[in-house]
Amino acid sequence: MELATLIKGKLTNLIDFFKDKKVIIGFSGGVDSSLLAFLSNKYANKTLLITEYSILYPKEEIDSTIRFAKDLNVEHILLKRDPLNDKEFQKNPKNRCYLCKKGLYSEIKSIQKERVFDSVVDGTNLDDLSDYRPGVLALKELKIETPYIKYKISKDEIRQICSYYDLEIKSKPSMACFSSRIPYHQEITESKLTKIMKAEEFLKKEFKLKQLRVRCHDNDLARIEFLKEDLPRILSSDNLLSIKNTLKSIGFNYITIDIEGFRSGSMNEILSTSDIEKELKTNTR
Repeated sequence: MELATLIKGKLTNLIDFFKDKKVIIGFSGGVDSSLLAFLSNKYANKTLLITEYSILYPKEEIDSTIRFAKDLNVEHILLKRDPLNDKEFQKNPKNRCYLCKKGLYSEIKSIQKERVFDSVVDGTNLDDLSDYRPGVLALKELKIETPYIKYKISKDEIRQICSYYDLEIKSKPSMACFSSRIPYHQEITESKLTKIMKAEEFLKKEFKLKQLRVRCHDNDLARIEFLKEDLPRILSSDNLLSIKNTLKSIGFNYITIDIEGFRSGSMNEILSTSDIEKELKTNTR
């Protein structure tokens, strides 16, 4: 496919950003970081991909990062972490993502220093600045490079560039860590994260779904967000019985289906306008 002139210019900026550098990519395996990994491997002097390996992410996502790195033939480190060792993170405050990003990238910065790489790069994109993303502050404090923000590149433009290079990753749905399924100020525990992981794994496999969320409220209530187009084939009595029985066996006592359907960041809907405005001002300075 051909790229529009504006996007061609942004792609040129990205390519120039990587040239002659030794770069570490914070690699989640999503569309954003995968494109950075591809371009860095193609144009940088040396590339190292680092992926957090923890209870916050499904095994299938970790496996996909391994496959992608192997296909590129690029060095890849799985950084084993236990975010629950951070008691403040476990309390699940509104700046939870800040604490998580600060912990992860502090460790990555140590590797950068030890291995003598020029920069550490994160895939936060321009659209992320329009949502409540306290993790962006951690990136600024640690001086992590964010080229998509620097060159004003949106999620849609990232997908277009992926299509230009014919990368399979171009249509991959957005993914967020399991802690984002738990309402703010409700404790993040291994038990809750494991139940969320098992429930989502079952639903995706059973109904061949690419996108959904299982939100865990007060430990025993599962609120499932399906894409609205998936609801008609899921909402049969047999399917509902299967969902009920399986999720109860996993440990949920109450199971609900959200009639508003899937929406990214739905846990932020309870935040006050002042919370969001304050965060957006911080992230755009």
